[in-house]
Amino acid sequence: MKKLFLLILISFSIFSCEVSEDQSYSYEINPVDQVIMPTEFAKDSTTNITVIYKRPSTCHLFNKFYYESFDFNRTVAIESLIVRQDNCTIDNQTDIELNLPFQPKSLGTYHFKFWNGKDVQGVNQFIEYDVVVDH
Repeated sequence: MKKLFLLILISFSIFSCEVSEDQSYSYEINPVDQVIMPTEFAKDSTTNITVIYKRPSTCHLFNKFYYESFDFNRTVAIESLIVRQDNCTIDNQTDIELNLPFQPKSLGTYHFKFWNGKDVQGVNQFIEYDVVVDH
């Protein structure tokens, strides 16, 4: 049974991400459209924050959260991996829902800024939340 599982695992890893040499890749920061912020957070306990964004195209793949932390301030955005290929289609209607795990290490008020894009003057816009960790 272990050998069968290992064989299947190896097969998936070899054939699922076949990369051709003519593809190129880049990264892009994408704005957050909506946040579902839980109402309770506890020190040293992980709570998921739901983050929703729209995928710009079928070639934009979620890579990771852009996450900047300084004292009690957190800045969050979506980092996408863009696979440059001929069959990409625009897809700015599909909502992608992700969980951002947050585990506060100290009691206090954390300020979250989720990057929401730029306005017409080019100024960064944010969806902001204050989160109180009091236990």
